[in-house]
Amino acid sequence: MITEIDAADWLTLASAWRLDQGLPANREIASAKLYASEMLARVTDTTLQIFGGMGLMDDFPIERFWRDARVERIWDGTSEIQRHIISRDLLRPLGA
Repeated sequence: MITEIDAADWLTLASAWRLDQGLPANREIASAKLYASEMLARVTDTTLQIFGGMGLMDDFPIERFWRDARVERIWDGTSEIQRHIISRDLLRPLGA
């Protein structure tokens, strides 16, 4: 799980670097957002699985993280929209 979190951090940092350099970053930003939101869902689901039924109790923050992970894939552009931005950026130079 930490490897996926680190990968999301690096994608975000790479996007920010491109912006700081004045380079186009639409695809990189969409990739970072897509990966981070999908990774959050995988990590929270795995964490909930580890904790079992206790993970759904209000005593632990896991239940809230698990619910919030679903929302992250919806607001600020759904995962499907991020995929569209990525594919458009890749295909535009080919005239598609």
